[in-house]
Amino acid sequence: MYYFTLKDDMKLGVSCPATQCEGGEIESSWVYWWRLGNIRDHASPAEAAQHWVHWETDSALLRALGVKVHRMGIDWTRVEPREEEFDAQALAHYRAELQALRETGIRVQLELHHFTDPVWFEEKGGFEREENLSCYLRYADQVASALGDLADEYLTFAEPNAYALGGYLGGSYPPGKNNPSACFRVLTNMAACHIQAYSRLHALHRAMGYADCRVSVSLRVNDFAAAEEENRLHRALAASAGRSFDAAFHAFYLGRTMLPMKYSKYIRHGVYADFIAADWQGCTPVEAIRDTTPANCAPDLSPPDELVKALRRLHSIVALPLSVTLHAIDEDLTVPYLCEHLRTLSQSTLPIEQCFYTDLTDGFEWLDGASRRCGLVHVDFDSHSRGVKDSFEFFARILRDGGVTRETYEEYFDD
Repeated sequence: MYYFTLKDDMKLGVSCPATQCEGGEIESSWVYWWRLGNIRDHASPAEAAQHWVHWETDSALLRALGVKVHRMGIDWTRVEPREEEFDAQALAHYRAELQALRETGIRVQLELHHFTDPVWFEEKGGFEREENLSCYLRYADQVASALGDLADEYLTFAEPNAYALGGYLGGSYPPGKNNPSACFRVLTNMAACHIQAYSRLHALHRAMGYADCRVSVSLRVNDFAAAEEENRLHRALAASAGRSFDAAFHAFYLGRTMLPMKYSKYIRHGVYADFIAADWQGCTPVEAIRDTTPANCAPDLSPPDELVKALRRLHSIVALPLSVTLHAIDEDLTVPYLCEHLRTLSQSTLPIEQCFYTDLTDGFEWLDGASRRCGLVHVDFDSHSRGVKDSFEFFARILRDGGVTRETYEEYFDD
């Protein structure tokens, strides 16, 4: 049976990464990537859901949904469109949105970086160059100073392992390189940024007199498995992908350098997170190295037990509370997907505090552009009008009822 009661103290929310929802003609890496013709349906991230304009409508939808937590993205390009030039109006815009959420009792997990850089930062060499790390730290300081009194949690990076693999190994994400050494140099430098930002964000909150915050980094979690178990190459590639994830997790969370990560003087033993944040991508069959890169790791309907198994392993490495994000899938599969995963998470004994679903609205789905409509809310990309889907209503009922009741089960699942 699918009906269940939500886990005590596990809050549900939705995620809105900035590039996927905001829109706007800004000089970001993904707008640049679109101009080069790298988006499958040719849709521009400048379009997206126009959340930047319609944020009040979207905030009303969050209230109607009934969430108490929200994962909200900040776009570095908007905040710092040119190096060392911060846009006070952009920060005021974000502040108004955060204030509106706070007034309705919605706690915010603030993403400082999710796949997207200002073009000026990429032109300086981005995260490939250690001397550029100060650019990110300066930006993080600026955001926390301006908005920290309204932020409950920070993610320094969202899916930095996917960012590095996609942009520097698969060549499918900006800047489109295919260099394993550069890939892990970038990931190492991002870990060094996270470790420094972790301490700085806590210190800044204390210095500004803000309430203390929680800080983490969200890694993309895949369960890599050989496409053909009897094939030695498939097994070796899947094992290698798993080791790469483990190396990233140990570097970001525990300051431990393991191959294939590089050496950095900033990565030292310690604990650099207040909770584990995991972006679940499902099980990925591997038969070639391309299968370990984001362009070829589409979310699937793997058994939710695999998610709990992955979370249990991470929790055994460092015993912190857990925050899970479920990647969006096509609307016709969303209701059973949500039901099965939330049921399994609720039955787990793990300390899962939060579960987010990406996305609130249809928008820009990275390499797929606007053709994949995975939000809980339909967006007409001509008028930008919103309309709730069945998945929105289902999610709202879970929140209202504290789980899936027999009545809801019979309505959605009994033919």
